[in-house]
Amino acid sequence: NVKSNEFDVLIFTQRWPLTVCFEWENKSRLNSTHRCVLPKRNEWTIHGIWPTKYNVIGPQFCNRSLSFDSKALAPIEGALKENWIDIQKGSKPYSFWKHEWDKHGTCAISVRDLNNELKYFQTGLKLLNKYNMIDVLTKSNILPGNKYMVQNYLTGIQKILNKRGQVMCVVDQKTKNSYVHEIRICFNKALQLVDCDGIYHFPTNCNRSQQIIYPNIVPRHQYNVKLI
Repeated sequence: NVKSNEFDVLIFTQRWPLTVCFEWENKSRLNSTHRCVLPKRNEWTIHGIWPTKYNVIGPQFCNRSLSFDSKALAPIEGALKENWIDIQKGSKPYSFWKHEWDKHGTCAISVRDLNNELKYFQTGLKLLNKYNMIDVLTKSNILPGNKYMVQNYLTGIQKILNKRGQVMCVVDQKTKNSYVHEIRICFNKALQLVDCDGIYHFPTNCNRSQQIIYPNIVPRHQYNVKLI
């Protein structure tokens, strides 16, 4: 097992709720039970802060004896419900936060600003405020409702942040359309922005020869989606 301090970088992952919803709804295409609760505005939201070793996924679930203290998040619960959301209708927000803490937060406790629940989630909110991808992409003239080559996304991120990030896609297996799903940027243990070179799937899992849709509405009536 990888110990909690055995990681190279922290990956800060933001996701585009409209694509997340598309993926979620299509997973239940046979019985249509999956529904989404989307944020009021088209904004990127937080998936998590992930301590990561280069070229692998993980470490994960580093200390199962660290039970999740939901009460610790009371001071920032309102902000989390807006910015660190699970779009799945019927899900409880604390279950998503507990999952992220158990899987990733317990592996980050060697970092002073991440060593308890409140600090971990507060830091995520601070990083979103400073590096929100709606702002980064807009400054690069990459706007919802359009489609761009993945290199445009990658170049836009690097141009604004002066560091290389990662862009992840979802593919509709029926239409073969690709949708931007997550954008990941990386930090060292001092929470300084660094290049993401070396992380798993760097710089992208997207099709480089195809334009990637940045949807401004949830794509409908398209089935058989999978993460690639």
